[in-house]
Parts: sequence; C-alpha cells; structure tokens
Amino acid sequence: MSRTTIDFGIDLGTTNSAIAELKGVSTEIIKNNSDGDITPSAVSMDKSGTVQVGQRARNRLIESPDDAYTEFKRRMGTDHLYAFKNSGQQRSPEQLSAEVLKSLRADVQQRTGETIDAAVITVPAAFELHQCDATRRAAVLAGFRECPLLQEPVAAALAYGFQVSDQKGYWLVYDFGGGTFDAAIIKADEGAIHVVNHGGDNFLGGSDIDWAIVEELLVPRLLEQHLLEDFRRGNPHWRQAFAKLKRAAEMAKIDLSRSERTVLETCRFPGPDGDDIEFEGELTREQLIRVARPIIQRSIEICQRVLKEKHLESSSIEKIILVGGPTLAPYFRQLLTEGLRIPLDHSADPLTVVARGAAIFAGNQRLARPASDADSTPGEFAVDLKYQPVGMDEAPDVGGRVSGAEGKALTGFTIEFSNSKTQWRSGRIPLRTEGVFLTSLHAEKGSRNTFRIELFDTTGQQHPIKPDELHYTIGAVVQDQPLIHSMGIALANNQYERYFEKGVGLPLRGTRSFRTMQPLSKGQDGALLRIPLIEGDQTLADRNRRIGDLEILAQNIRRDLPTNSDIEVTISMSSDRIIRIMAYVPLLDETFEGKIDMARHTPDANALANDFQIEMKRIRETIESSKKSESAEAEKAAAQLEASPLLEEVRTLLKSTSGDPDAAAKCERRLLELKLRMDEVAGHLEWPTLVSQARKTVNDVTKLATQQGSSMHRDRARELSDEVDEIIRDRRVDRIERKLEQLMKLFHEIASAQPEYWVHFFSMIEKDRHKLVDPSRAAALLEQGRNAIARNNTVMLQTIVQQLWALMPNEEMQSAQRGYQSGLLR
Repeated sequence: MSRTTIDFGIDLGTTNSAIAELKGVSTEIIKNNSDGDITPSAVSMDKSGTVQVGQRARNRLIESPDDAYTEFKRRMGTDHLYAFKNSGQQRSPEQLSAEVLKSLRADVQQRTGETIDAAVITVPAAFELHQCDATRRAAVLAGFRECPLLQEPVAAALAYGFQVSDQKGYWLVYDFGGGTFDAAIIKADEGAIHVVNHGGDNFLGGSDIDWAIVEELLVPRLLEQHLLEDFRRGNPHWRQAFAKLKRAAEMAKIDLSRSERTVLETCRFPGPDGDDIEFEGELTREQLIRVARPIIQRSIEICQRVLKEKHLESSSIEKIILVGGPTLAPYFRQLLTEGLRIPLDHSADPLTVVARGAAIFAGNQRLARPASDADSTPGEFAVDLKYQPVGMDEAPDVGGRVSGAEGKALTGFTIEFSNSKTQWRSGRIPLRTEGVFLTSLHAEKGSRNTFRIELFDTTGQQHPIKPDELHYTIGAVVQDQPLIHSMGIALANNQYERYFEKGVGLPLRGTRSFRTMQPLSKGQDGALLRIPLIEGDQTLADRNRRIGDLEILAQNIRRDLPTNSDIEVTISMSSDRIIRIMAYVPLLDETFEGKIDMARHTPDANALANDFQIEMKRIRETIESSKKSESAEAEKAAAQLEASPLLEEVRTLLKSTSGDPDAAAKCERRLLELKLRMDEVAGHLEWPTLVSQARKTVNDVTKLATQQGSSMHRDRARELSDEVDEIIRDRRVDRIERKLEQLMKLFHEIASAQPEYWVHFFSMIEKDRHKLVDPSRAAALLEQGRNAIARNNTVMLQTIVQQLWALMPNEEMQSAQRGYQSGLLR
C-alpha cells in the first residue's frame, strides 16, 4: 500500500537537523548513518568537490574553515555565496541547506528502504518571506516534490498536545535554538491548537552565547598574553583562530551546564611570526552566566512583549514548552523561571520535539499524486477522496467521487468502508449516477484507524479500486497556519498600507485602490511606476522589511498614464506562503504582474557605518532637545537609549561587518531596532502636540460624520474616538500617528462625497496658481473649474482638480515621498 499522507517531518535547524516519521499515533526519529538522532547542519567540500554533511563536516570547521560551513540558515534568502577554497566552488545558503536535506532523505532510505519525495519542513516563527521562499527552494533542490512549511513553535505544541484531547489553556513555546529564537503563545482547546501571538529574533540563539564567550572572555585574555595585530572576528587572516576559539567556547558552555568550572579545550593556531600560539585556561559557570544573561534576557523580553500584546499575564500561561539544546542547561532554566515566573515543561527532548511535531502535522497533509498515479488501469476504478486524515471527530465525514473503468456507468454501484481491527463496517453506500458519495466513519482513539475501501456493482461483484484504503487518526490539529508578519505596500508618503495583519490564517487575498503619484509616458527610457511590497508591524513603511517591488515599466504600457490615474493592487498568499502581487490599471484596461525577487543582499559594511553615524547624530540632537523640553518621559527615554546595551551591541558588530556576513546581517537588524527606539524617543517629545492634534481631529471627524456622514461613518467615528482615548490613556506613542492617519482617511471619505470639498480644494490650488507648471494649460483648467462650480457640476470639478494637481511642480509633489520611493498614494 502506497502512502496517502506525507508522514515525514524535518526540523531544518541552524546548528542541528532531524527527521521524524509519524507511525500511528506516535513518532519515530529516523537515526542517521552515525546512529544519532540529530545531524549537525554542517557541509564541507574537499578539493575534488566531494561533499560531506553532518559531524564529519563539522569536524572540518576547525582545521579547514575555508572548506566547511555551518549556521548558513541565518543567510537563507540572501545573495551570499560560501566559497570552498580548495575546490574553487561556491554554494548559496539554500544549496547548503539542500545538502543537509539530502542527507536526511538518504537516512530514511537507508533505515527503511523507502525513497521519499515529500516532507513537512519547519521554519522559525520569525522567518520572513524571503527566508521561507529560500527554504522551499532548498527542498526542491534536495528532491522533494512537496514540502509544506510549518512554524517551529506550532510543531513543538503539536508534539505535546497531539494525543491530549481534554486540555484547555495557554502554553508559551520557548524555542531557543542554535541561531534563532521564537516565542509563541499557543491556545490548546480540546484538540484544536491555535497560535494566539508570536515573536522572535532570527539572530538570537546558542551561537550568540558562544560568540559572547569568545569576544568577552577569551579574546581579552589572549590579547593580554600575545600581541596580535587586528585580531578580530571577521578578519580572514584569523578565521581559523576564531573557529577554534568558538569551538572551545561551545564545548565549555556544554561542560558548564553540569559543573561549576571547566578547562578550555586547547586552541593552537599560527601566530604572526609563524610560531604556533597555544591558548588554554579555565572558565567558571559564573563567568558564563555573566555573558549569557543579556542574551537570555533579550529572549525573555520578547516573551514578555508577546504576552503584553495580547493582554496576558504570566499567570494566564499554564506552562512553558522548552525547545532547543541550550534550554537543557540548569542555569538557563533558572534564569527563565526567574524572568517569566511560569512553570517549565521539559518532559520531551528539546532537540527532537520540533521534528516530531512536524511529522504529526505531516500526517494531516495528503499527498498530491501525479496524474499518472490517479489514472486507473483497465478494469480498475479510482476514487477521489475528500476527508481530513487527522481530527478530533470520532465520526469523521468522508466523501468522494468514483470514476474510471473506461467510463462504465455507476448506476447501482455501492461503496463500503470497513475497519479490520474493530470489525466496524459502514454498510454498502449507494453511489449517485456521477459516482459521488458521502458518509461517516467510526474511529477509535489511541491508534491510527485503517479503513478498507470496497466497490461493488449491481450484482454484488467486487471491483478493484484505487486507493483501496484510507487512514484516520483522532488527534490535535492546527486550526490555521498564521501569517508571520503583517504585509502590505509602501506609499509615496512613507505610509504603510496594510493588507493583512500578523497572525491571521492563510490563505489570504486582498485588493485596494490607489492613485499614481507621477505621470508615466509611453516608451520613456528607464521610467517606471514602483509598487514596493513590505512586511512588518511598524507604522512607517521604511521601518519595515522590503520584500520586493512590482514595477510597471514605461516601455510596457500602450499609452501615457497621467498623474492621479486609478490603480488597483491585489496581493495574495497561498497556504504554502507563495505570494503574488498584481496591479490593474483601468485607464489601460490591463493587469500587470511581476515576479518578486525576494533575495536579500548582504549589507554593505560602509553603508552600515554611515547609517550608524546618522543615527548617532540623531541621538545626540534628540538628547539635547529632551533636556530643553519639559517632558520627563522624553528625557528619561533619551537617557535610557544613550545607556542602552543595544547601542553597544551595534558598535561591537560594526567591527566585524566587513568580513563576517552573519555579523553584517545581525548589525543591520539591530540598527533597525535602534532607529525604532529613536522613533519612540522622538514620539515622547512630540507627544503633547500629537495629543492635541488627535483630539482636534476626533472632534472634526465626529462633527462631519454627524452632519454629513452615513450611519456607518458615525459608527466608525465613535470607534476611532474610543481608540484614540485608549491610546492617549496608555501613552502609546507608536500607535497615535497611525490612528491620526485613519481619522484623516475617514474625514476625506466623508468630505469627498460633498461638493463643498472639491470647491475648497479648487480654491486652495487657485491661491497657489503661481506654482503651477504650464501656465496656459493651468489658466484653461482654472477657467473650466470656475464654470463647473457655477454649474454645480461636481463630477467635472473633481476631474479638473486632479488635472490641476498634476501641474504642481515635482518638488511639491515629492516633498512627501520618503522611504521606498513608491509611486502610489491613497
């Protein structure tokens, strides 16, 4: 009997990976060639091009750091290439990940004799779209035809709750891996598992503790003993030295989880004069905790933020599910308990729990068979089944359609399902003329139910049918795969038009209407209309991550497109996180769809340094402003920022960005966090003005809605007024500007339906007529506008106002154009 569900789940980790299979209601880890449950995510290549994966590759990291790599998961979706010096070859992060996946796939074949071409692959909850896309590409390179993606915290929760049908409550999945951190609030409700909220950091994990040991404890000691020029992480000359130091730090970290002190593994590497340098020494648990505490504290703060966003207290959470090797250390668990005050659950192996959960999810994913498999052989019928392989229902529905056998009529045919273990039978169910049927099965808990399928004709003769059995398991299911980050497009004024909010279930589709910011002339060389697609949860567009651009090129349009032309933009995302963006231009009656290139470029070290200097200048100016202001909150926030560990972390990372792509990517992310912190400080300075503006706008909108709006407008005005009151009460600097934007949008929506609005708009332009380009055309339009007002022709006046706006000089129109140079406005 061939498989009908995927059944295999892979934890593709930063430092270690694992594969598991669902067997009945339990999971089994497929051991690798070394008889281990986990395979190091390391790849090496010798001078002949022979590739090795796993522990042997990891061992080569020390002696041949130019021919072996690990932690490439952090670079997924970027244009970075790993160079293998002796072979002269290069590999992308997804190509290296594919080698790990191939190794896991080969383990299955070696252990079971089965060649698999489908598996569920887990990704961190904080993974962005380009990283998910790269993971999918890696799976294809490894020979997987189907590879649904699953968030790691959801997989962990499934592993804990699969056969626990009576539990209700909130769990916090704490996933501290080798290179990424995820925190997810999971709601378990009698067999249904739902992601309530999540957060994370793709540059936070056990590897960061290792580097902290190296840079804060080992390097200072080494430099006290030896004069080493430019001895820093990222300098290619010292790559082997740092590889050995990091390995020694990792081994010491593991030892110190069981003992109070340990002796470092001896590090030997060539010195500047050619002689070998030997470095050894002792580390204590107290020293380890000192450097690890800020990293663990950062993860705790992410957990606290995830809870706060959903107004949950620690007391609301039943338990913390621990995931990741670092959480095995007693000191680590103690710091977590002190920081979160939530009971820890470490009943499952934190190294394999994600792979086991992925396998459970895989058991609910039906294989999409090729058309050739669905074709029936002569005399054989086929049935297209519709059912869920896993669910909490003890009497699940199953439907389908029988076809095949050279188009033979199905009148009088019956179908029957039976469970050989329990002896339950459905009885013979009549097929409709077209072969359709619907019935219910009877399933038992605690095992995988196998139902045999039998087809009978009018004489009672049984006919072969494909497939001839189905499987159903009573167990927990994931309600929806949530969207990892909010998503939408950037506008020309640096505003963020959100289509989908973080946490909503997939699939998704949305359409919004906009107007063009500038004219686009047919065939104009190099001219284009840019529509930036972004993801993130910040108000300003340029504080979020740019996914890619849909570009409408002047060379591809049939006629000129004037300013203020209407355009409809549609974004969709499938359950597998495949994204599409399309733009329909009514004036052209044409739809444009572009391929979004999700690849991230490795950040430029000089650009990062310049960006940091700009932020430092901004910080100094803001601190001075806060001292002059009467805002105690602003002064306190500025002082906290000046003393922030984040500031020192960015400074430290900048020293390694030129030779270490991981450090550069992490620096870019921390620099964005610094900008957001600065935005908060600036918001505190502007708070009194923003509050005054918000209250005035609420009054204006409420008044207009009462006088001229519909009941829907009045309800929306009351809703926004309540939200503004709540924001002011909670001093939510990060939300007030977005709420002002929503108020103004409602104001213009109501006002634009009134003739007076367009008369007022026309009067404003007329006052500034000296600014209009093309004076003769402007004069003609102004005259037409006056005539339209005299005749009460609002439709004509609206068209004229839009044409006049297009005559405003570019510097006027682009004064608001910030961020990602979008060509659209609301």
